[in-house]
Amino acid sequence: MAIGTAIVRVPKEAQKGQIIRVQMVITHPMKPARRNPQTGQEEEPAHTLTKLVLLYNDQMVSEMNMAAGISANPFIALPLKVEESGVVKIAYEDNRGGKWEKTAEITVK
Repeated sequence: MAIGTAIVRVPKEAQKGQIIRVQMVITHPMKPARRNPQTGQEEEPAHTLTKLVLLYNDQMVSEMNMAAGISANPFIALPLKVEESGVVKIAYEDNRGGKWEKTAEITVK
């Protein structure tokens, strides 16, 4: 899979006021900077996710600042209280200028 590809899972249906679990996996190498052990010079710059935002019907619900300590291809699960049908969206970016979005729909009864 290409860098930045994501899978977002939410229940297809939920009850009004229910707290659901938004699950996501983001394909990203999350590589720290590589340095030459003899010189300490950086040979390869880091490549990490830096920010993730969770939106529900275009309202920001959660924002995460990420760093090199996060594993490659991170799995993230966040709780979300749903009051109406709509779209759950994650928007995320990395330190090399990559920006991506992924959405999932949920029906609230």
